[in-house]
Amino acid sequence: MDKTITIINLNAEPYKLQPVPEVGKEYHIFDDGKIKPCRHYKIIISKLIPFAEAHWSLTAYWNSEVEECDWLYARETDYFVETEFNGELMHFVRTVDGGWFSMGYWGSRLDMDGSLYKKMKEYYNVED
Repeated sequence: MDKTITIINLNAEPYKLQPVPEVGKEYHIFDDGKIKPCRHYKIIISKLIPFAEAHWSLTAYWNSEVEECDWLYARETDYFVETEFNGELMHFVRTVDGGWFSMGYWGSRLDMDGSLYKKMKEYYNVED
């Protein structure tokens, strides 16, 4: 049996936007949004790009991702949150639930407050 933690919001209330990540701060991420030790990585935010200041190619790419994955990516994002992962640029954008998820091949959930990492550690009995 696959021991993946699935986070489901059953509240009828709208989601609250998570805060904007801080440049230079380390965060946990989970590849493909799967909260498992084998999908866990750490990244450091290198740059915040306000939507209005983003290069047209980045906004065009974001638009195509929104159209393809409208169940995941929000139709509006305030920032492109940039980092490097496995030698490639990675950009996180807003999700429909107010969180952050990166676009493209390394699509990953950004754990803003460490709560997903904490749940993973407890569920899988993982130590730091």
